[in-house]
Amino acid sequence: MIYSLDFLAAIFAMATGFATAWVGLELVRLLGWREPETTETPLHPLRIGIEMVLAAVLGPRLLLVNGFNNWRAGQVSLPLYALLALVAVGWSMCSGVVVLQVAFASGYFLA
Repeated sequence: MIYSLDFLAAIFAMATGFATAWVGLELVRLLGWREPETTETPLHPLRIGIEMVLAAVLGPRLLLVNGFNNWRAGQVSLPLYALLALVAVGWSMCSGVVVLQVAFASGYFLA
């Protein structure tokens, strides 16, 4: 049996994931991060790792925004954009659960 609290917990995790992606994107923009440029020289492994972590955290928002802009420009069909939105929601739920688990493990909510 599925309880309504399960749906509320899933919505809360999804909202936490989207909020984390939005806050993370604004923070890295404030720090001066821009889209990586294609160069002939190989990138430092530390930079590749940082960009992969950023992509993992910021992915849901980037999927929604870029998909919406491409749909408005006629480059993406509506069913494909709906699929992108579903992937972004699932991704956001996963990252939201991770953020909530880190918050609970930190002991902040136990005081």
